[in-house]
Amino acid sequence: MTTTTARQRRAALLVLLVMWLGLWFAGSQYRSLLEPDEGRYAEVPREMVASGNWVTPRYDGVLFFDKPALQYWGTALAYEAFGANNWSARLWGLLTGLLGMLAVGWAGARAFGRTAGISAALVLGSSLLWVVGSHLDTLDLGVSAFLGLSLCTFILAQLPDASTRAQRGWMLLTWAAMAAAFLSKGLIGVVFPGGALFFYMLWTRQWHLLKRMHWLSGLPLLLVLALPWFIALNLRHGQFLDYFFIRQQFTRFLTDRDDRAHPIWFFLPVLVIGMFPWLALLPAALRVPPRQTGFDARKLLWIWVLMIFVFFSVSHSKLPLYLLPVFPAVALLIGDAIARMRARALGIGIAIAAALLLIAIPLALLWHVPSDLLALAAVFHGYTRHLAWVMTLMALALAVAAWLAWRGRKLAGVGVAAFAGLGLMQAALIGFQALAPAYSAAPLSAAMRPWLKPDAPIYMVDTLQRGLPFYLRHQVTLVGEAPYDLRDGLRWQPQLLWSLAAFQHAWRAQPDALAVITPQRFAALLMRGLPMRVIASSPRWVLVRRPPVAADAHAQASVDNRAPPFATSVACPHVSLSAAPPSTATACSPVSPSQAPAASSNTGDG
Repeated sequence: MTTTTARQRRAALLVLLVMWLGLWFAGSQYRSLLEPDEGRYAEVPREMVASGNWVTPRYDGVLFFDKPALQYWGTALAYEAFGANNWSARLWGLLTGLLGMLAVGWAGARAFGRTAGISAALVLGSSLLWVVGSHLDTLDLGVSAFLGLSLCTFILAQLPDASTRAQRGWMLLTWAAMAAAFLSKGLIGVVFPGGALFFYMLWTRQWHLLKRMHWLSGLPLLLVLALPWFIALNLRHGQFLDYFFIRQQFTRFLTDRDDRAHPIWFFLPVLVIGMFPWLALLPAALRVPPRQTGFDARKLLWIWVLMIFVFFSVSHSKLPLYLLPVFPAVALLIGDAIARMRARALGIGIAIAAALLLIAIPLALLWHVPSDLLALAAVFHGYTRHLAWVMTLMALALAVAAWLAWRGRKLAGVGVAAFAGLGLMQAALIGFQALAPAYSAAPLSAAMRPWLKPDAPIYMVDTLQRGLPFYLRHQVTLVGEAPYDLRDGLRWQPQLLWSLAAFQHAWRAQPDALAVITPQRFAALLMRGLPMRVIASSPRWVLVRRPPVAADAHAQASVDNRAPPFATSVACPHVSLSAAPPSTATACSPVSPSQAPAASSNTGDG
């Protein structure tokens, strides 16, 4: 009977695991990449694969040194295995999100007990911000997962029952996780673990932990894993180290240059809302740990949360996903609190989440249409109704979870609540696809594809839909104003940014050309007599093609009478369907110096 019961339990756990993985990966292929981050971070690794250059990150051929290369490599490998699509572009975040769950589950079970470990894994995997971060192609989730892994493996190495061999193995994994975090987003990969350990030792006076770090094997491992790419890229592009460490790391933290300044309390609501449906358990989890002799994992977790929270709060650059590195530690503290609290207290905490969800339903239905969605007002209201139905169903599921916990079935209650939290966010994300015309380049690429010929140039005039090169497998030519995230790269490669005069001349001579133009610039060019025929439009852009010569001969002649004398051959924009760098793009006729944009000496990969 006992053997039969054990088999049934294992079978049930296997079914639940398959259900969780199915829900975790649901919708990733269906949802279009969102602008601007997902489009950008999907295209950089695609260009690595297409060009064969896995050292130098480029977006649309422009040097892009903002972030290290680990996620690009992981995504590029996914492209090699599965092709470049929405799902493979997001696969790195999906897998590292699961890695974070596995790490906190294992560490929680070893440090605080089985119930705490399972609860911590479920709490992390169903928290609103962790789910969103895992299902978007950004770099914040990857670095957060590896930072969480370094925290968890360090805790495992310091447990009193860890053998000498196990301690060394866990510490080497800690050093490797820090290297991966460093290769994911830079200095915070080593600053956060090192800072947390320093403040922990300062609080507890346990300076002997420095002797258990395995410096002689761990530090070389970190350097061997983390430094070669930085060295190789700087050998090819000497401006890289100064730009990456000074401009991207220190300047962004200390100044408002990137226009991401927010009040010092910005991350408080991010933490509270981001932990839904577990927000009612935060006070119990974040209480200052009591005094304890020996290594105290709770104190280290508490310091980790406080230090990172303060770090980002005083920074001049704030975005919600920046706070993700605290979530593995918070999940471990909540898992420990769940294991220690009474069943009825847990039931009340989950019931509070259900009540808050019910309160939010009328707020969703009364949500005013944002100004950038006025053209999709009916679709937006349909999405809010979809949210209201989903929130109603998830509130009922949370009520069931609260009842189970109240009756003493704590793990069952946590499991149902976790499925409800993950299901809520997945339904919200999948439903958001209805608004893709306003937030993704996929609809624009679909409108453009029937008109696109293999060697036809595509111009982006005063605008850039960052996912467009990814969806079309086709680089574009930037015209006019430099996009904010490519300004530094275009300073090094100014020839990749065309002037309006060069664009207008090229446009008249290229019958298959397409252009995406801001409405304001479109009106101005139309007033100048530039021949254009509208294919599609939105409040943000107008897609035009070059009309047949016979249809606009009179207009073209009138424009040519006012145009400066140009040579008959024109400069070639990026037209390679394989997204090769400009040096290997399709050859074009030479141009006169007055006609082409200024050249740069820093264009090659070295």
